[in-house]
Amino acid sequence: MEVSEERVIKLSTVLRELSLSDVLAFEERDPQFIVVKELCTALNNPGLVAVLVAMNSIVSYMLTGRGERHWSYFSEYFSHNKPSDLCRDFKAYVVKSPYLARGREVKVDRIDRFCRAKLHERLMGLTNLNEAWSLLAGGLHSPINSKTIVFAVKMLYYAYRACGINVKPPEDLPIPVDYRIATLTKCSGLINAEAKVLAAKQNLVQETWGRVAELSGIPQVNLDALLWVIGGALIYSNFNVNSALRKLMEDSLIPPGKATVFKELVTELSRECSRGAETFKYNNS
Repeated sequence: MEVSEERVIKLSTVLRELSLSDVLAFEERDPQFIVVKELCTALNNPGLVAVLVAMNSIVSYMLTGRGERHWSYFSEYFSHNKPSDLCRDFKAYVVKSPYLARGREVKVDRIDRFCRAKLHERLMGLTNLNEAWSLLAGGLHSPINSKTIVFAVKMLYYAYRACGINVKPPEDLPIPVDYRIATLTKCSGLINAEAKVLAAKQNLVQETWGRVAELSGIPQVNLDALLWVIGGALIYSNFNVNSALRKLMEDSLIPPGKATVFKELVTELSRECSRGAETFKYNNS
């Protein structure tokens, strides 16, 4: 199983056409970011929002629906049910959420472990995300680069940004390797292997996207926003590139003047799986 250096360089070259401000603007239109921002408005407590987001992150696996819908349900739930006892009330949410039905008991146990480590107290208001990263890994007895841990740190970054607090994500925070990222790794031609195989090769996938991030100048935590949203558009359109691009346009995700770059990026990310982008027309070029 080898990494294609040619594909690493090609993707990096396309991504270099986007500025960090372009990527941050895209990030703010990520459905996960939007619903967390709505929760910030409802609760008006950045520390509480950050802890809730961290707790939801560690149970955001084996979902019974799309990730976007799961996060929307989470935001709406706690917008109308402000917790008075974080651990008790969050477990009640896990028990009720239709998106957490698969492996629900294990997820409740995970929240118990989170609370036994007093992470709901230790993370409250903690804006040093390097420290938060260490606390999460240690408290949950998980490898520091495991998917759930790095995803929780990414979402802490989102939570504080969405609540208007400027925080710096860890420079070496790798991309969380979920189904979408594994699929894009295959479909972009970065590694010639099936998505299920790549999902189990987390370190290799993280190292590969880390190389793309380094060459493109886009930090991995910000690159992940692009990949996760574009990956969703591609997967849910059955890799119909035209439909995926149209969805991104309809959701106002493509910045003005960047349509050509996004067309090339979506095409390159789906190179091995796509149904073509020849007929797609932009009004935003």
